[in-house]
Amino acid sequence: MSKKLHPMYLLVLAAVVFLAACGASGPSISVEEAWVRPDPLWENAAGYFLITNDGNESDYLIEVRLEFADMSMVHETVMEGDVHKMLHRERVEVPAGGQVEFKPLSFHVMIMGLIEGLELGDDVTLVLVFEESGEIEVQAELRQE
Repeated sequence: MSKKLHPMYLLVLAAVVFLAACGASGPSISVEEAWVRPDPLWENAAGYFLITNDGNESDYLIEVRLEFADMSMVHETVMEGDVHKMLHRERVEVPAGGQVEFKPLSFHVMIMGLIEGLELGDDVTLVLVFEESGEIEVQAELRQE
């Protein structure tokens, strides 16, 4: 005896499969609280922000691009004995369901060769490049803290 599935069951099954596939879509990156602190001579600066990954797979920050300075590099400040050292990082993992905070004495973007004419309170653009999520553009205020 053969039983046929009702067309409505097939439709519901297809919808469940489709929604499950949408939910398993890898990393889901957002960037908030971005700001940039220039040094006292306005030659260099450091960039800070909070990266959140609400997805179910890790992603990696691999580059930060900008047009308001000559170059940028991702650094991490670590303690070696009694000395703070800045180490260049090629990539920074943002774990699934986790966050990475770029803040003083931790991860930060070292920004070198600021262009002239910038002032406190100005907004500048950072383009964060991730392995999976691609480019995310954020506005960051120039400020002292």
